Amino acid sequence: MGRVLCTDEALTAPPGTCANKPVSVAVLIVVSLLFICARTADSNNATKDRVLVLGGGGPVGEAWESGVIAGLTEKGIDLSRADLIIGTSAGAIVGARLASQMPPADFINAALNPADGPPPGQSNHASSSPPPDLSFLAAKLEEMGAGKRSQQSIRAEIGEWAQKVRPVMSESQFVTSYQRRFPKKEWPGHRYECLTVDAADGSVRVWTESSGVPLALAVASSCALPGVFAPVVINGHRYMDGGVRSVTNADLARGCKRALVLAPTMGLDDPLAKSFTRPLNAELQTLRESGCKVELIVPDAASLKAFGASIGDENHRAPALNAGRIEGRYKAERIAKLWSD
Repeated sequence: MGRVLCTDEALTAPPGTCANKPVSVAVLIVVSLLFICARTADSNNATKDRVLVLGGGGPVGEAWESGVIAGLTEKGIDLSRADLIIGTSAGAIVGARLASQMPPADFINAALNPADGPPPGQSNHASSSPPPDLSFLAAKLEEMGAGKRSQQSIRAEIGEWAQKVRPVMSESQFVTSYQRRFPKKEWPGHRYECLTVDAADGSVRVWTESSGVPLALAVASSCALPGVFAPVVINGHRYMDGGVRSVTNADLARGCKRALVLAPTMGLDDPLAKSFTRPLNAELQTLRESGCKVELIVPDAASLKAFGASIGDENHRAPALNAGRIEGRYKAERIAKLWSD
Protein backbone atom coordinates (compact mmCIF):
# COMPACT_ATOMS: atom_id res chain seq x y z
CA MET A 1 0.00 0.00 0.00
CA GLY A 2 0.99 3.63 -0.31
CA ARG A 3 2.70 5.52 2.48
CA VAL A 4 0.26 6.92 5.06
CA LEU A 5 1.11 10.43 6.17
CA CYS A 6 1.54 11.12 9.84
CA THR A 7 -1.24 13.21 11.33
CA ASP A 8 -1.23 16.85 10.30
CA GLU A 9 -3.46 18.03 13.14
CA ALA A 10 -0.52 19.55 15.04
CA LEU A 11 0.15 21.81 12.08
CA THR A 12 -3.42 23.11 12.00
CA ALA A 13 -4.36 23.38 15.67
CA PRO A 14 -4.99 26.97 16.79
CA PRO A 15 -2.14 28.47 18.85
CA GLY A 16 -2.53 28.09 22.59
CA THR A 17 -5.06 25.26 22.54
CA CYS A 18 -2.82 23.11 24.73
CA ALA A 19 -2.22 25.78 27.35
CA ASN A 20 -3.10 25.04 30.98
CA LYS A 21 -4.17 21.47 30.20
CA PRO A 22 -2.68 18.42 31.96
CA VAL A 23 -0.27 16.50 29.78
CA SER A 24 -0.97 12.77 29.80
CA VAL A 25 1.38 9.97 28.94
CA ALA A 26 -0.70 9.38 25.79
CA VAL A 27 -0.18 12.96 24.70
CA LEU A 28 3.55 12.67 25.27
CA ILE A 29 3.63 9.52 23.16
CA VAL A 30 1.71 11.22 20.34
CA VAL A 31 4.03 14.24 20.44
CA SER A 32 7.05 11.93 20.34
CA LEU A 33 5.62 10.09 17.34
CA LEU A 34 4.96 13.37 15.56
CA PHE A 35 8.54 14.42 16.18
CA ILE A 36 9.83 11.11 14.84
CA CYS A 37 7.58 11.38 11.76
CA ALA A 38 8.80 14.90 11.06
CA ARG A 39 12.44 13.91 11.50
CA THR A 40 11.90 10.88 9.24
CA ALA A 41 10.33 13.02 6.49
CA ASP A 42 13.16 15.53 6.73
CA SER A 43 15.73 12.73 6.64
CA ASN A 44 14.09 11.17 3.58
CA ASN A 45 14.21 14.47 1.71
CA ALA A 46 17.60 15.60 2.99
CA THR A 47 19.34 13.67 0.22
CA LYS A 48 17.02 15.19 -2.39
CA ASP A 49 18.58 18.22 -4.01
CA ARG A 50 15.77 19.40 -6.30
CA VAL A 51 12.07 18.70 -5.79
CA LEU A 52 9.31 19.73 -8.19
CA VAL A 53 5.82 20.21 -6.72
CA LEU A 54 2.91 20.29 -9.17
CA GLY A 55 -0.44 21.46 -7.82
CA GLY A 56 -3.96 20.69 -8.95
CA GLY A 57 -6.13 22.92 -11.10
CA GLY A 58 -8.41 20.94 -13.40
CA PRO A 59 -7.92 20.58 -17.16
CA VAL A 60 -6.88 24.23 -17.52
CA GLY A 61 -4.34 23.94 -14.72
CA GLU A 62 -2.98 20.77 -16.28
CA ALA A 63 -2.46 22.57 -19.58
CA TRP A 64 -0.93 25.64 -17.95
CA GLU A 65 1.58 23.60 -15.94
CA SER A 66 2.50 21.69 -19.08
CA GLY A 67 3.03 24.99 -20.88
CA VAL A 68 5.22 26.40 -18.11
CA ILE A 69 7.35 23.23 -18.13
CA ALA A 70 7.63 23.40 -21.93
CA GLY A 71 8.67 27.07 -21.80
CA LEU A 72 11.33 26.36 -19.20
CA THR A 73 12.58 23.40 -21.25
CA GLU A 74 12.99 25.65 -24.28
CA LYS A 75 15.25 27.84 -22.13
CA GLY A 76 17.39 24.89 -21.10
CA ILE A 77 15.78 24.08 -17.74
CA ASP A 78 14.90 20.37 -17.65
CA LEU A 79 12.50 19.81 -14.76
CA SER A 80 12.23 16.10 -15.57
CA ARG A 81 15.63 15.68 -13.90
CA ALA A 82 14.24 16.60 -10.48
CA ASP A 83 15.20 14.23 -7.68
CA LEU A 84 11.54 13.99 -6.73
CA ILE A 85 8.31 15.04 -8.45
CA ILE A 86 5.26 15.42 -6.18
CA GLY A 87 1.90 15.71 -7.95
CA THR A 88 -1.60 16.39 -6.72
CA SER A 89 -4.72 16.04 -8.90
CA ALA A 90 -3.94 17.70 -12.27
CA GLY A 91 -0.36 17.96 -11.08
CA ALA A 92 -0.30 14.19 -10.65
CA ILE A 93 -1.11 13.83 -14.36
CA VAL A 94 1.56 16.30 -15.45
CA GLY A 95 4.09 14.84 -13.02
CA ALA A 96 3.60 11.28 -14.26
CA ARG A 97 4.16 12.39 -17.85
CA LEU A 98 7.22 14.41 -16.94
CA ALA A 99 8.76 11.70 -14.78
CA SER A 100 8.32 9.18 -17.60
CA GLN A 101 10.59 11.34 -19.79
CA MET A 102 7.85 11.83 -22.39
CA PRO A 103 9.22 13.57 -25.52
CA PRO A 104 8.42 17.32 -25.56
CA ALA A 105 6.03 17.13 -28.52
CA ASP A 106 4.12 14.20 -26.99
CA PHE A 107 4.09 15.97 -23.62
CA ILE A 108 2.35 19.00 -25.14
CA ASN A 109 -0.05 16.94 -27.26
CA ALA A 110 -1.09 14.92 -24.22
CA ALA A 111 -1.98 18.11 -22.36
CA LEU A 112 -4.06 19.35 -25.30
CA ASN A 113 -5.76 16.06 -26.19
CA PRO A 114 -6.49 14.09 -23.03
CA ALA A 115 -8.49 10.88 -23.07
CA ASP A 116 -10.85 11.94 -20.32
CA GLY A 117 -14.28 11.18 -21.72
CA PRO A 118 -16.24 7.93 -21.40
CA PRO A 119 -15.01 5.03 -23.54
CA PRO A 120 -16.41 4.80 -27.08
CA GLY A 121 -19.91 3.37 -27.12
CA GLN A 122 -20.64 4.27 -23.48
CA SER A 123 -22.91 7.11 -22.51
CA ASN A 124 -22.14 9.91 -20.12
CA HIS A 125 -25.12 11.61 -18.52
CA ALA A 126 -23.02 14.69 -17.68
CA SER A 127 -23.89 16.37 -20.97
CA SER A 128 -27.57 16.53 -20.06
CA SER A 129 -27.14 17.14 -16.33
CA PRO A 130 -26.81 20.45 -14.50
CA PRO A 131 -23.37 21.40 -13.14
CA PRO A 132 -22.45 19.55 -9.94
CA ASP A 133 -23.43 21.29 -6.72
CA LEU A 134 -20.17 21.73 -4.81
CA SER A 135 -21.55 23.95 -2.05
CA PHE A 136 -21.03 21.20 0.55
CA LEU A 137 -17.40 20.80 -0.50
CA ALA A 138 -16.86 24.56 -0.42
CA ALA A 139 -18.33 24.79 3.08
CA LYS A 140 -16.14 21.98 4.39
CA LEU A 141 -13.00 23.51 2.89
CA GLU A 142 -13.88 26.78 4.59
CA GLU A 143 -14.31 24.87 7.85
CA MET A 144 -10.90 23.30 7.39
CA GLY A 145 -9.43 26.76 6.85
CA ALA A 146 -10.91 27.96 10.14
CA GLY A 147 -8.79 25.37 11.96
CA LYS A 148 -11.30 24.78 14.75
CA ARG A 149 -11.87 21.07 14.11
CA SER A 150 -9.82 18.05 13.19
CA GLN A 151 -8.73 18.36 9.56
CA GLN A 152 -8.88 14.60 9.07
CA SER A 153 -12.41 14.31 10.46
CA ILE A 154 -13.60 17.02 8.07
CA ARG A 155 -11.94 15.20 5.18
CA ALA A 156 -13.78 12.04 6.27
CA GLU A 157 -17.08 13.95 6.12
CA ILE A 158 -16.22 15.08 2.60
CA GLY A 159 -15.45 11.47 1.72
CA GLU A 160 -18.79 10.25 3.08
CA TRP A 161 -20.58 12.88 1.02
CA ALA A 162 -18.53 12.04 -2.09
CA GLN A 163 -19.69 8.43 -1.93
CA LYS A 164 -23.36 9.46 -1.87
CA VAL A 165 -23.58 12.08 -4.62
CA ARG A 166 -24.08 11.09 -8.23
CA PRO A 167 -20.84 11.52 -10.23
CA VAL A 168 -20.72 12.97 -13.73
CA MET A 169 -19.49 9.59 -14.97
CA SER A 170 -19.23 6.13 -13.47
CA GLU A 171 -16.13 5.08 -11.59
CA SER A 172 -15.29 2.52 -14.28
CA GLN A 173 -15.54 5.17 -17.01
CA PHE A 174 -13.39 7.53 -15.00
CA VAL A 175 -10.69 4.92 -14.33
CA THR A 176 -10.75 3.75 -17.96
CA SER A 177 -10.01 7.29 -19.12
CA TYR A 178 -6.82 7.26 -17.04
CA GLN A 179 -5.89 3.82 -18.28
CA ARG A 180 -5.97 5.31 -21.77
CA ARG A 181 -3.71 8.13 -20.62
CA PHE A 182 -1.32 5.77 -18.85
CA PRO A 183 -1.62 2.35 -20.52
CA LYS A 184 1.55 0.98 -18.88
CA LYS A 185 1.08 -0.32 -15.34
CA GLU A 186 4.74 0.36 -14.55
CA TRP A 187 5.62 3.56 -12.77
CA PRO A 188 8.14 5.99 -14.27
CA GLY A 189 11.71 4.98 -13.61
CA HIS A 190 12.23 8.46 -12.18
CA ARG A 191 11.20 9.25 -8.62
CA TYR A 192 7.53 10.26 -8.61
CA GLU A 193 4.79 10.49 -5.97
CA CYS A 194 1.14 11.48 -6.05
CA LEU A 195 -1.31 12.31 -3.29
CA THR A 196 -4.77 10.98 -2.51
CA VAL A 197 -7.16 10.93 0.46
CA ASP A 198 -8.97 7.90 1.92
CA ALA A 199 -12.68 8.70 1.64
CA ALA A 200 -13.52 6.56 4.68
CA ASP A 201 -11.33 8.10 7.36
CA GLY A 202 -9.79 11.17 5.74
CA SER A 203 -6.23 9.88 6.03
CA VAL A 204 -3.74 10.87 3.34
CA ARG A 205 -1.80 8.39 1.21
CA VAL A 206 1.24 9.00 -0.88
CA TRP A 207 1.40 6.62 -3.83
CA THR A 208 4.90 5.67 -4.93
CA GLU A 209 6.46 3.05 -7.15
CA SER A 210 6.74 0.75 -4.12
CA SER A 211 2.99 0.94 -3.47
CA GLY A 212 2.29 -1.82 -5.97
CA VAL A 213 -0.60 0.16 -7.49
CA PRO A 214 -0.93 0.59 -11.28
CA LEU A 215 0.08 4.11 -12.27
CA ALA A 216 -3.25 4.91 -13.96
CA LEU A 217 -5.19 3.90 -10.85
CA ALA A 218 -2.98 5.97 -8.55
CA VAL A 219 -3.25 9.08 -10.73
CA ALA A 220 -7.01 8.65 -11.14
CA SER A 221 -7.48 8.49 -7.37
CA SER A 222 -5.52 11.74 -6.98
CA CYS A 223 -7.88 13.41 -9.50
CA ALA A 224 -11.24 12.12 -8.19
CA LEU A 225 -12.71 15.49 -7.20
CA PRO A 226 -15.49 14.94 -4.60
CA GLY A 227 -18.91 15.81 -5.92
CA VAL A 228 -17.77 15.44 -9.53
CA PHE A 229 -16.09 12.03 -9.75
CA ALA A 230 -16.65 8.96 -7.63
CA PRO A 231 -13.87 7.93 -5.24
CA VAL A 232 -11.60 5.30 -6.82
CA VAL A 233 -11.40 1.84 -5.26
CA ILE A 234 -7.86 0.57 -4.63
CA ASN A 235 -7.29 -2.56 -2.56
CA GLY A 236 -10.73 -2.32 -0.97
CA HIS A 237 -10.43 1.36 -0.02
CA ARG A 238 -12.01 4.35 -1.75
CA TYR A 239 -9.76 7.30 -2.51
CA MET A 240 -10.52 10.86 -3.57
CA ASP A 241 -8.68 13.93 -4.84
CA GLY A 242 -5.48 14.73 -2.94
CA GLY A 243 -6.45 18.38 -3.18
CA VAL A 244 -8.88 17.79 -0.31
CA ARG A 245 -5.82 18.05 1.95
CA SER A 246 -4.11 20.72 -0.12
CA VAL A 247 -4.09 21.64 -3.78
CA THR A 248 -0.27 21.55 -3.68
CA ASN A 249 0.83 19.49 -0.64
CA ALA A 250 4.13 21.31 -0.96
CA ASP A 251 5.07 20.69 2.67
CA LEU A 252 5.86 17.08 1.74
CA ALA A 253 9.07 18.36 0.15
CA ARG A 254 10.25 19.48 3.59
CA GLY A 255 13.97 18.93 4.13
CA CYS A 256 15.04 19.10 0.49
CA LYS A 257 17.63 21.62 -0.68
CA ARG A 258 15.61 23.31 -3.42
CA ALA A 259 11.92 23.19 -4.35
CA LEU A 260 10.04 24.61 -7.31
CA VAL A 261 6.28 24.83 -6.76
CA LEU A 262 3.70 25.36 -9.52
CA ALA A 263 0.29 26.46 -8.23
CA PRO A 264 -2.29 26.94 -11.02
CA THR A 265 -5.13 27.99 -8.70
CA MET A 266 -3.27 30.83 -6.98
CA GLY A 267 -4.78 34.15 -7.99
CA LEU A 268 -8.07 32.77 -9.28
CA ASP A 269 -11.11 34.86 -8.39
CA ASP A 270 -13.13 31.84 -7.33
CA PRO A 271 -14.10 31.01 -3.72
CA LEU A 272 -13.63 27.26 -4.16
CA ALA A 273 -10.20 27.70 -5.75
CA LYS A 274 -9.18 30.06 -2.94
CA SER A 275 -10.25 27.48 -0.35
CA PHE A 276 -8.21 24.76 -2.05
CA THR A 277 -5.17 27.06 -2.26
CA ARG A 278 -5.34 28.47 1.27
CA PRO A 279 -2.76 26.07 2.84
CA LEU A 280 -0.03 27.02 0.34
CA ASN A 281 1.51 29.96 2.22
CA ALA A 282 1.93 27.86 5.37
CA GLU A 283 3.44 25.05 3.29
CA LEU A 284 6.00 27.39 1.75
CA GLN A 285 6.90 28.64 5.21
CA THR A 286 7.37 25.02 6.34
CA LEU A 287 9.76 24.41 3.44
CA ARG A 288 11.81 27.53 4.12
CA GLU A 289 12.01 26.76 7.84
CA SER A 290 13.43 23.34 6.97
CA GLY A 291 16.26 25.03 5.10
CA CYS A 292 14.82 24.61 1.62
CA LYS A 293 15.24 27.29 -1.03
CA VAL A 294 11.86 27.80 -2.70
CA GLU A 295 10.58 29.35 -5.90
CA LEU A 296 6.86 29.62 -6.64
CA ILE A 297 5.32 29.99 -10.09
CA VAL A 298 1.70 31.13 -10.21
CA PRO A 299 -0.37 32.25 -13.21
CA ASP A 300 0.40 35.80 -14.29
CA ALA A 301 -2.28 38.19 -15.56
CA ALA A 302 -2.08 36.85 -19.12
CA SER A 303 -2.38 33.26 -17.95
CA LEU A 304 -5.35 34.02 -15.70
CA LYS A 305 -7.08 35.67 -18.66
CA ALA A 306 -6.35 32.61 -20.81
CA PHE A 307 -7.94 30.33 -18.19
CA GLY A 308 -11.41 31.68 -18.94
CA ALA A 309 -14.27 31.50 -16.49
CA SER A 310 -13.55 28.00 -15.16
CA ILE A 311 -10.47 25.81 -14.72
CA GLY A 312 -12.69 22.92 -15.73
CA ASP A 313 -13.32 24.33 -19.21
CA GLU A 314 -11.79 21.92 -21.72
CA ASN A 315 -12.00 24.57 -24.45
CA HIS A 316 -9.38 26.66 -22.68
CA ARG A 317 -6.64 24.03 -22.66
CA ALA A 318 -4.82 25.49 -25.68
CA PRO A 319 -4.92 29.16 -24.53
CA ALA A 320 -3.79 28.12 -21.04
CA LEU A 321 -0.93 26.03 -22.38
CA ASN A 322 0.25 28.80 -24.68
CA ALA A 323 0.09 31.39 -21.89
CA GLY A 324 1.97 29.04 -19.57
CA ARG A 325 4.61 28.47 -22.21
CA ILE A 326 5.22 32.21 -22.56
CA GLU A 327 5.27 32.60 -18.79
CA GLY A 328 7.78 29.76 -18.45
CA ARG A 329 10.13 31.40 -20.94
CA TYR A 330 9.78 34.76 -19.21
CA LYS A 331 10.53 33.36 -15.75
CA ALA A 332 13.30 30.99 -16.88
CA GLU A 333 16.15 33.22 -15.77
CA ARG A 334 14.82 33.40 -12.23
CA ILE A 335 14.13 29.67 -12.05
CA ALA A 336 17.57 28.85 -13.47
CA LYS A 337 19.17 30.51 -10.44
CA LEU A 338 17.36 28.05 -8.20
CA TRP A 339 17.55 24.96 -10.37
CA SER A 340 21.12 25.31 -11.63
CA ASP A 341 22.97 26.46 -8.50
